[in-house]
Amino acid sequence: MRNFLAVAGIAMLMCGVARAEAKSPDSGDAAVGVGIICNTADEAKQFVGLRRSGAESEQAMNAVNDSAHDRRACGVAAIAYIRDATIDTMKLDNSLVQIVRINVVAGFNGSNWQRVSDMIQYAVLEGGGESI
Repeated sequence: MRNFLAVAGIAMLMCGVARAEAKSPDSGDAAVGVGIICNTADEAKQFVGLRRSGAESEQAMNAVNDSAHDRRACGVAAIAYIRDATIDTMKLDNSLVQIVRINVVAGFNGSNWQRVSDMIQYAVLEGGGESI
C-alpha cells in the first residue's frame, strides 16, 4: 500500500486532476486513469473549489481530508473504472472539469493491479469543454 501511495503522490504532482482521454468513455465503458478521486461528490466539489481559490492539488486534497476527518476522503489513485454519471461541471482556470460518479473495478498498487468490487467514488476529470 505504501508503494501505491508513493506512486500516487508522484502522479498527483505531475497531473493534479485526471486528464480525459481524447474520447471520453461513455457510461458503462471501462477506462484507466490517474487522478483525484473522492468518497463523495461534495468532497470532489470542495477540492475543485479550493483549487479555484489558488490552492495547489496537494493542499486542496489535504484540506478536504481534514474537513472530512478522513485522511483518505480524497486522494490520487491509478484506477480502472466504469463511468456512471456526470454530477457537475465546474470551471477551473480556463477550462472545465467534471465531477463524475465512477465505479472503481481495479487499483494499481505500484507493481500490480488489484481487483476491487462495488467501490463508488467521485472523480475530478478534465475535459468538460472549453470555458469562455
